[in-house]
Amino acid sequence: MSKVINVLATLANNPSLTTKQEITALLEHAEISTEQKQAILAQDSERLAETIANFPLSMCSVVHPAEDEEQQSQEESQSKEAKSTHHFVINA
Repeated sequence: MSKVINVLATLANNPSLTTKQEITALLEHAEISTEQKQAILAQDSERLAETIANFPLSMCSVVHPAEDEEQQSQEESQSKEAKSTHHFVINA
């Protein structure tokens, strides 16, 4: 995978590589597979990603707290506050 990244970085950092011929010349000397070279020339990122066996799969999700737990926690807090207030009034 690092060889593909190096080729892509070279393309991104070298403004003189603008024509398909110049890019093809660069890819001829690159140590990447023919399929990867074709994907780069076709500017097909999905196809290029499929050629990388150890390409990391990223996933994310949003987890919301259960409403019952949140309400119960708030009720317990309010109950404790009320008890301490009652205790203060009784002792005063």
